[in-house]
Amino acid sequence: MTAAASQQFFDTLPPEVAQGILEGRPLRIHAARVSLVREAGSTGFAIDTLPRDGRLPEWERTTQKICKILKSEVERLPAKTKTPLAAIAHLMPEDTPAPLITVETWLSMKDDGGSWWEVTALLNLAAICLPDMVKASERAKKRVLRVVTRI
Repeated sequence: MTAAASQQFFDTLPPEVAQGILEGRPLRIHAARVSLVREAGSTGFAIDTLPRDGRLPEWERTTQKICKILKSEVERLPAKTKTPLAAIAHLMPEDTPAPLITVETWLSMKDDGGSWWEVTALLNLAAICLPDMVKASERAKKRVLRVVTRI
């Protein structure tokens, strides 16, 4: 991000958020969640994000990239992983999503004024029991980190 773009971004923040950044507290910038869903007897995955609510276009573009990463990681899961997930979906009430993976990006300011990005990937108990889901979350985390550090 250029210095002008950084200043523009910083100026859009509420004062308490800007103060938190200056004090080095991390600020959650992006969050996306992959959920298992069942509707009309079929199962699938849904990806939800934070609301856009006046955020900059760069935020929207980055969020879309994060969603594409999560979608590609879920699509590449092997059948041996998708089968138990489908079984879980059939045990859930219809139209009730079951979160599997939540990816969040956190931005804080280093002492030298530079930015420090952290990416977390949280898995629910069903997902953490499946090795391919754990690997997918690790890959997604690394890929998301590459995306946000290019901002």
